[in-house]
Amino acid sequence: MFRKISSFVVISIFILVSLFASVAEVKSSSSLEKSGASYSDLVRRLNDNIKRQDELRDKITSAQDQENTLKNQIGYLENQIELTRLEIEEAENRLDQLKIDIGDVSKKLSNTKEELDFTTEVASTRIRDIYRQSYIEPTEEFLSSNSFNDYLVRKVYTEAIRAQDISLLEELKKTKELFADQKDNLEDKKAKEEKLRKDLSNKRSSLVSQNNSKQYLLGVTQNQEENYQRLLAQVQIELESISRALGGGAVRLGPVRKGEVIAFQGNTGCSTRTHLHFGVYVNGVAVNPRIYINNGRLSWPLKGFRITQEFGANYDWYIQNFGLPGHNAIDMTAGFGAPIYAASSGIAYAASDSSPCWLTGTVGKGVIIDHGGGLKSIYWHIK
Repeated sequence: MFRKISSFVVISIFILVSLFASVAEVKSSSSLEKSGASYSDLVRRLNDNIKRQDELRDKITSAQDQENTLKNQIGYLENQIELTRLEIEEAENRLDQLKIDIGDVSKKLSNTKEELDFTTEVASTRIRDIYRQSYIEPTEEFLSSNSFNDYLVRKVYTEAIRAQDISLLEELKKTKELFADQKDNLEDKKAKEEKLRKDLSNKRSSLVSQNNSKQYLLGVTQNQEENYQRLLAQVQIELESISRALGGGAVRLGPVRKGEVIAFQGNTGCSTRTHLHFGVYVNGVAVNPRIYINNGRLSWPLKGFRITQEFGANYDWYIQNFGLPGHNAIDMTAGFGAPIYAASSGIAYAASDSSPCWLTGTVGKGVIIDHGGGLKSIYWHIK
């Protein structure tokens, strides 16, 4: 009888140990390796990319100290375009790495979840057994034994099982902590992925803007240095004139109503062709006119127009040469002599350049309307 009971105890302990071995095996299988070759290749390409970016940044920094010529400016833009292209490639590379990482962590999380469910089920079964066992008095357990040896074997078995129970509960605690850490890790990687996607979208927009800046300069200057220097002077004079006008250097005309004709499209001042420079300022800071047009506060100042340059266009060229985040107004045209309408009601002021522009021999003219609350609109290059 003693041998039979001893065999039973050994088999029971073996089964329980096997259960724990299964838990360990699940944990071991959850340690997945990244797809080696492809991941290593991504890392190698990323390192090469970053090295090339550093070289380009050195070139760009050095170009900023060079003479402001069309050739140097185009070279600067081409380096900036290549840098942005590399930054896009870097973001795409990091996204590919994150995709592998997220897949790896997701699989680990899934395996850990299976391990957690299994360990929880084993622990729940043991807790129920312990609960039932707690109702058996030691005397009753002794009396129910076939012999004293039987009773001793049961005691040894019980102590072994309880030791395994403690180990099991510790394992359950560790598995829960591992699951929580892996879940946080997965959420963190997904947040990084979302940020990278937004950065990638912004970089792609920047690349379009930089290419547009290059094409704009080549088009407006016809790839001629003389024309480029004229363009620089044109923008500088325009900025200074508008700044003076906004600062109080304008003559009051009086109240105007929204939609009232206030001027006609011209080509005065430093303007290479007829257009209306339509700007909106809030407390002296240029903002995109579309913001106030879209919310209904302002309306378009021309009818049947086409836009020749958007607000914020040619960002890199403006930021490098004038410290402005792109073109500070919307250039539009409806044809020479087209009526210009007040974008909203307010007090109108007449403004002009301080002297004729050396490019055209004419004095630039404009109208400024103060709409109140720090909001002003400007209409430049009028007849």
